Amino acid sequence: MNEANSRIARKSCAIVECYTHHDEVYLTTVCLLKQLGYDVHVFNVWRNRIKNSFVYAPGLKPRIHSCLTASRVLEVVRERRFDLVVFNTFEGREVLSCARDILRHTPALGFIHNGDLVCNREEYEPYLKNPRCRLMVLAPYVGAHFAHLTPAQTVTPVYFFDQQVPRIPRTAGRRRFCVQGSFDPRRRNYQLLLQALKELRDEGRVDFEVYVMGRSFDRKFRDFARQVREAGLASQVRYSLKGIGYRSYYRLLNSMDFVLPLIGPESHPAYFKSKSTSSIAAALGFDAVPVTHEWLAQHYSLGDSAITYTTDFKSALRHALDIDDEELAAMRARVALVRERHLANSLRELGKAIAVVGSAFRPAPREAAHAV
Repeated sequence: MNEANSRIARKSCAIVECYTHHDEVYLTTVCLLKQLGYDVHVFNVWRNRIKNSFVYAPGLKPRIHSCLTASRVLEVVRERRFDLVVFNTFEGREVLSCARDILRHTPALGFIHNGDLVCNREEYEPYLKNPRCRLMVLAPYVGAHFAHLTPAQTVTPVYFFDQQVPRIPRTAGRRRFCVQGSFDPRRRNYQLLLQALKELRDEGRVDFEVYVMGRSFDRKFRDFARQVREAGLASQVRYSLKGIGYRSYYRLLNSMDFVLPLIGPESHPAYFKSKSTSSIAAALGFDAVPVTHEWLAQHYSLGDSAITYTTDFKSALRHALDIDDEELAAMRARVALVRERHLANSLRELGKAIAVVGSAFRPAPREAAHAV
């Protein structure tokens, strides 16, 4: 079969992301859909195209269609026909309205990033029992949160590159930790980190660097940076600007030894029930060892690929600093195995979801027999 005929034979899928976030999530979905035999089109806003989450994954080669506004992204998707439509962020009245129109003729999947929305907002009700629609989550416990209303399949977004990602230069004798994502004290416990670093510094330890991503110029960040300086930690804590493109973001992640989610069931209970955390996905994607609460490690089936704690975060950091290079390399290898297990499971889950919604458009066997 030549290339033209092969392209005709393949089914087509649209991935829709009209918001300016979650664009690192759809790399995994593109990768899996191509394995399932789809030609993939990505519809996004120009800001996401410029940030370019595909920068180190040229082999994926989705067809990207970018618009200036979210509403125009949805309009363009409505005008086209595909075999499957995937909403990368299934939130907001305009997105749900677009899904309602598309479901009249095309099966759809919708990624839920906050399970509480499904439980508490009436606008989701028409989609919960619609056989042409299946909800998707980024971690199994999020789906379990609303399992009494509707089933969901899981795709863990841990695929980010298919070529070598550069690293930033290292400081000799220092282990590197990363707090990824935008700086937001509502989402991460930066005070827990600051207190632990102070105590390690008081013990005479200077063998670490912590990269705090998402630097901004608001008051909360300025207060944190001031506390870092006053604690004498300015040479150990570094920052990256909020909104950096994925070329720089992936380069930083690929240079880290450890990732710090900085969440616990007391301080951030939603991330243990109804929300997934991008920190674990980032760690798995770049072979960085998570230093995380024990319960979160269990949620993501990390096993012995993570350093865990329940209340003593400082001891977990000390453990990370004290393991030798050989053990760190072994932990990284175990992280890679966990990533491959998640990808294999995600492929099965995505295939199952597609089969479920696709069957709603096929005639029942008896109807098909009469048609003949």
